[in-house]
Amino acid sequence: MKHLYLLTIFFSFSLHTVSLAQGNIVDYFLKDPKAWDETKKIIHKTPTRVVIPDGCTSLGFYLAELTQGDEVALIFIDTQKSDKLKQTGFCEAGDKLLPGLNRVVSVLTRNSGDRTRFHYKFILQRNINNVPVSVYHNGNAVLESRYDGSQPVKDISNLSGIELCEIEVR
Repeated sequence: MKHLYLLTIFFSFSLHTVSLAQGNIVDYFLKDPKAWDETKKIIHKTPTRVVIPDGCTSLGFYLAELTQGDEVALIFIDTQKSDKLKQTGFCEAGDKLLPGLNRVVSVLTRNSGDRTRFHYKFILQRNINNVPVSVYHNGNAVLESRYDGSQPVKDISNLSGIELCEIEVR
């Protein structure tokens, strides 16, 4: 009975630690002013850049694909806001973007248990009455991360699903 009690405490502590680690990546981007630049160096990618000429009313990210059981976060650096999504759907961004240049990060915050496989894809679009009326970036994903286990892991960014996007709202 004593061993069962110790296992329960250990298991509870482990779950708490895992949930803290998942939340820490969002906090890292929101609280560390160097996070954007340091991440650009680590992932060796230029952020996707999109210009929105007609303001940010009804603008949002449509999560078109997400691996079953995963969770992805959108982090809006300049307004210090974030949203976590567990299923496909529209994420309103009009209140999370400012006129001018906005930095947006997407990152996998929960993996279904298989770190060697995940995929998510965000399309930037303007919806009115839940119907897309404008799709930006030629309809291509503005934030997309795919890891299928066939690529060698060069650094932790391969397993984190971190992607960067710059949106200029005019």
